[in-house]
Amino acid sequence: MMSVNKMERIKRLVAAGETRGLDWILCTLPENIFYFSGFRTLFYTRFIGVLIPVKGKREPVLIVPFIDRKIVEEKLWSPHWFNEVAIWGPTAEESYKTHWDALKAYLQPGISLGVDAIQYDFYEQLVQTFPGLKVVNVQNDILNLRMVKDEDEIQKVAQAFALTEKVMAMIPGWLQKPMTEAELAAEIYRAARMEGAEETFYPVLVSCGSKMLALHTPALPRPIKENELVRVALGFQIDGYGSDVVRIFCRGRVPAEVVPLKEAYFEAMEAVFEKLHPGVRSSELLKKVEEIYRRRGCLKNWLNSIGHGIALTIHEPPRIAGTDDTVMQENMLLAIEPLLFCPPYGALAHCDGVRITAQGCTLLSSKMRDIVTV
Repeated sequence: MMSVNKMERIKRLVAAGETRGLDWILCTLPENIFYFSGFRTLFYTRFIGVLIPVKGKREPVLIVPFIDRKIVEEKLWSPHWFNEVAIWGPTAEESYKTHWDALKAYLQPGISLGVDAIQYDFYEQLVQTFPGLKVVNVQNDILNLRMVKDEDEIQKVAQAFALTEKVMAMIPGWLQKPMTEAELAAEIYRAARMEGAEETFYPVLVSCGSKMLALHTPALPRPIKENELVRVALGFQIDGYGSDVVRIFCRGRVPAEVVPLKEAYFEAMEAVFEKLHPGVRSSELLKKVEEIYRRRGCLKNWLNSIGHGIALTIHEPPRIAGTDDTVMQENMLLAIEPLLFCPPYGALAHCDGVRITAQGCTLLSSKMRDIVTV
């Protein structure tokens, strides 16, 4: 049975679909399938979708392949909350032999279908299978619905941040002995699973020195040197929701040239926290950080970015960067990181999670608020 708060998600999507004149909405992105149905699997190489009726009294439908029958029927993991499930596959148990058979049981030619994200070949097959079908992109509508979190989501994200901070606190101990980036990442992966993470939210990022400037590079078998900055970015997942925490470490002494940039960085970060409240715009936050970095003489080191939303995926709206002018709302969850490059030493990239509240914001991660020396 669908709970009240989960049904509210469907009702909000239906309302958005009504304004677009839609008959049905088809979600195929894993995060949207999970958000609206509760269903997850580890492989999405076969068709999986959620069909939500906009018109009429029909139930929403979860469409899954035969390979995931046990997950659906016995709810071994990530139980769904839909009353209607259509299972397709080649065995005698399935009445639908293909996912097209399942879709034909609900969709008709000439209707208006909202979709979140589909490949062009699937689009071509859709319009061939259902002549006269009108396909409408509703992904932005869905992202806007997901931008404000409910209490269940907030609790899961808070748990993910707490677990991430717990593992992050283990890093100074590991750095007591010589090791490579890859060896540190291996320690982190093991600790995360041992402490209860169901998975990493994104690949563990460990970078030393100037390699930090290539922000999304993997941990490599490069030795972590004395007196060199080490950036560690972690995100762990709990019940489908994740975190994003970044800290800078140094085995030895922090280079003197980095200290003024560090002071500018944390001044900017605190200023963002002070200004975050319902009604403030992204442009106001960006302007405040720009003022601080200009006064501190390090504006050229900034990427004109402050942070992003977080919950089901690592980078969700709002993207507080560039020309974004999103109005902040209560119960948005953000990862705040007004990153500064400091070549050749690397970057200042401390990242914390925050929840916007009626009064301002509360931190979801607050420990180790400095460059951590070992």
